[in-house]
Amino acid sequence: MNKISFHDTHVYPGCLATIVEKNVPDGTIVPAIAEFSDGSIATAEFEQLNPDEVFVRIDAYTTARRTQIPAKAWRVRYDNTLGIWKVVART
Repeated sequence: MNKISFHDTHVYPGCLATIVEKNVPDGTIVPAIAEFSDGSIATAEFEQLNPDEVFVRIDAYTTARRTQIPAKAWRVRYDNTLGIWKVVART
């Protein structure tokens, strides 16, 4: 299963992430899991744009502190300088 782990409890531009597994042919949308730093999990989808950039659509979820986060979509790009994935924009 495709999986992305965000280094915070919610996603925002500049948020760092680790893509644990990514098996996405270019131009296709595949199911994924989004995991957050507080242990919250949401269903998601990946769409590969190029080898270093993906769209991640995250379904609504609730953080460990019971904050309701609505469904959103994000563009995530691999940062070669940092050696990690970084959220660049909400789409």
